[in-house]
Amino acid sequence: MSERAREIQLPASKSISNRLLLLSALHPGKLTITNLSQAEDTLYLKEALQGNPSPIYIGEGGTSLRFATTYYASQSKTTEIYGSDRLMRRPHEALFEVLSSLGSEITSLDNEHGIGYKIKGTNLYDENTGPSMLHVEVNKSSQFITALLLLGSSIKGGIDLRFKQNKLVSKPYVKMTIRLMRQMGLSIEENGDQIIVPRQDLISQSKEVEFDWSSAYSFLGAGILTGEPLLLKGLKSKDIQGDRKLLEMYTQFGASLKFTKDGVLSNRYDVVTPQRIEIDMIDYPDQIMNILVLLSALKCHGCIRGIETLYAKESNRVEALKKNLAQFDVAIQANDSSLTFEAKNFKIPSRVKIDTYNDHRIAMAFAQLFSYTPMTFEQSSCVKKSFPDFWNQWFAAFPSASFELK
Repeated sequence: MSERAREIQLPASKSISNRLLLLSALHPGKLTITNLSQAEDTLYLKEALQGNPSPIYIGEGGTSLRFATTYYASQSKTTEIYGSDRLMRRPHEALFEVLSSLGSEITSLDNEHGIGYKIKGTNLYDENTGPSMLHVEVNKSSQFITALLLLGSSIKGGIDLRFKQNKLVSKPYVKMTIRLMRQMGLSIEENGDQIIVPRQDLISQSKEVEFDWSSAYSFLGAGILTGEPLLLKGLKSKDIQGDRKLLEMYTQFGASLKFTKDGVLSNRYDVVTPQRIEIDMIDYPDQIMNILVLLSALKCHGCIRGIETLYAKESNRVEALKKNLAQFDVAIQANDSSLTFEAKNFKIPSRVKIDTYNDHRIAMAFAQLFSYTPMTFEQSSCVKKSFPDFWNQWFAAFPSASFELK
């Protein structure tokens, strides 16, 4: 390892942590989780699943709300769950329709506690009666499918999921769920647009959470732009997270990457600037922000497809990208499924104010541009949603960064 490589301690995977928390609740007493994420979303979900008296506040996490709702829909009790206004206006209906078909009642709330849902659950753990065949919309969120796959392992008859004829977004996250469940000894059958999960017992075990690949790419992008050697600690070549596959794209941009016993080492850069690039990111929508900011700094132009879900994330991410990149004279045009960008006139303002829209992915993506100009980040604490130590790790890796964090 290069003596100059700066070490970044990535957080534990929020995605895997949340899946394990739901499995643990569905199979009580069977699972010990180590290296659990300390992300705000995970902490809210952990507390929600501990059976604390209603009402429950779930914060801003889409996974947290959808997993907690799925769990309480399977319990013979009534629970109220509240969250941020933005979260409660994100799409959840397709999942709720499926849960209602299993016997629960989910209704909207708007009262002194805030905006939320009332879940009147039903006991789904009686004797085996055969699989519950469910049709699921797949063009809104992979989290709907994941929640139902995890639920199916514990309820009577299991679950037989049939996908409606729509494009599946974030497919690697569904694959990650399936691989995780199989790692833990749970049986799953895949057949085209059908996944069957029988009811089964989870063997008592301990499971260590992988470190988070989704947090790695803003650091790698900054490494490409600065030439700074980096060691992303904890990442492994056999990790099951889908975002691992994006390493191939970063080698195409000029990063020399290799796995070591300590993590992923990037210690040489031969930056490649594609004149025009077209990418389909339907499988990796959470990485579009990092990719677009990096490509803008490389003065590229092109098209990114697969942006369908960006409008209804923690922020309207398309508008957030448009507004913030306009400061660098980057032009963006977008429709429902793709955006085109032109960054040949990328310029460096004397100072930049980044409106994060309270969205952790926006903050992390624009941190890549630290070497160009001093930057002010509004609502900088939004990173606690997935990576509470992000700014400390950033300053450790890039001590010359001139950031004002508000």
